[in-house]
Amino acid sequence: MHTNHMKDTNNNFNNSLLYDQKEKLIQSIKKIKHEIDECCDAERDAFVEAREVENRFEEIEREIKAEFQNLHRFLNEEEEMDLERLRKERDRRVKIVKDREKKIAMQGRDLERAIETLNCKLREEDSPKLLKEIKALLKRCEVNFIPPPTIDSEICNGQFVGPIQYRIWKHMKASLYPNISTLTFDLETAHPLLTLSAESTSVIFEEDKEVPKEDPDERNPKRFDYYYCVMGSEGFTYGRHYWEVEVKGKTSWRVGVARADLQRGEMDSSSTLNGLWTLSLRNGSVTACTHPKATQVRSSALLARIGIFLDCDREEVSFYNALTMMPLFSFFMGTVLVPIYPFYNPCDKDEGKNCAPLTIFQPTL
Repeated sequence: MHTNHMKDTNNNFNNSLLYDQKEKLIQSIKKIKHEIDECCDAERDAFVEAREVENRFEEIEREIKAEFQNLHRFLNEEEEMDLERLRKERDRRVKIVKDREKKIAMQGRDLERAIETLNCKLREEDSPKLLKEIKALLKRCEVNFIPPPTIDSEICNGQFVGPIQYRIWKHMKASLYPNISTLTFDLETAHPLLTLSAESTSVIFEEDKEVPKEDPDERNPKRFDYYYCVMGSEGFTYGRHYWEVEVKGKTSWRVGVARADLQRGEMDSSSTLNGLWTLSLRNGSVTACTHPKATQVRSSALLARIGIFLDCDREEVSFYNALTMMPLFSFFMGTVLVPIYPFYNPCDKDEGKNCAPLTIFQPTL
C-alpha cells in the first residue's frame, strides 16, 4: 500500500510539472506568433521601401535625360557616363534595401521553424522525457525578431543632377550655366577677428587684431561673436544657385549655407539641427556636419576648391570637388521659411599652419 501511494504521488507531481511546462510552451508559441506578425509587417514595409527607392531613381534618370536634351552641343559619351554612375548607385542602394528585406524574411522562417518544433513536442505523449528535455527545448526555440538597422533611403537630387549644365561645361567648355552666383561676404556679420579683403571676397583670421570695445547694448545682432564665421551678402529663397570657394592651402575650414536667423553666439550644436548645412575640414578629415554626429566624406583628392549648389525648390544643398565636379555630399534641408545664406568659416591659424585665406572663387565663363 505504501509503495502504491508513493507511485500515485510521483505521478501527480509529474503531471503537474508537465502541465506547467505545456503552458510555457503555449506561451512561447503565442510570443513567437506575435514576433512573426511584426516580422511580416517589417517585410511588407521593406518591399514598399524598395519600390520607392527604384521609383526615385527612375525619376532622377528622367530628369537627367531632360537636362541633357536642353544642351545643344552635348556629347553622348558624357550622358552615358552619368547614367552609368546613376545605375551603379541605384543598383547598390536597391541591393541594400533588398538585402534588408531578405534578412527580415530569413528571421520569419526561423520563427516559423521554432513554432513547428514546439508544436511537434506538444503532440508527443506525456512522459518524463518531455520534462527532462523541455528546458533545453525552450532555450533552443527562443527566437526573437530583431529588426535590421534602418537605412537612409533619402536620395538627394543634387548627387546626380545638381548644376548639370555647369558640370558639362567644365568638361566641354561649350555651355553656359545661367545660375552661377556672384557672391561677396557680408562685413556686418563677420566675427571681429576676421579681416575681409577690399572686394569682400577673401577672408582671414587674425588672432592679434585690435578690436575696439563695444557697448553690449550697441552690439550688432548680425555679427558672429563666438565662432569665426561670416555670412554671404545675398540670401536665397527660390531658384537654383551655384558658387565656389577656394580652400587651397588651408588645414581647417567650414563652408556651406545657413538659415538667416542662425544664432550668432555659442550654440549647443553647430549642425543641421541649428540650421547649418556645411562641410568641414579638420585634422585632415572632411566631414559633413550632420546631426547627431558628423558624417565622413570620402574624397580621392585633396580638396582645393569646393562647389556649392543650392536648390531652393528641391530643398537641397550639394557639395562638389569644384575641380573635377565630382559630388561630395548632399543635404536634404526640408522646408525653410527664411532666406538661406552662404556660410563661411576660415577657422583659426592652427599654430601657423592655416594662414591661407578662404576666398570666393568666381569662375571665368
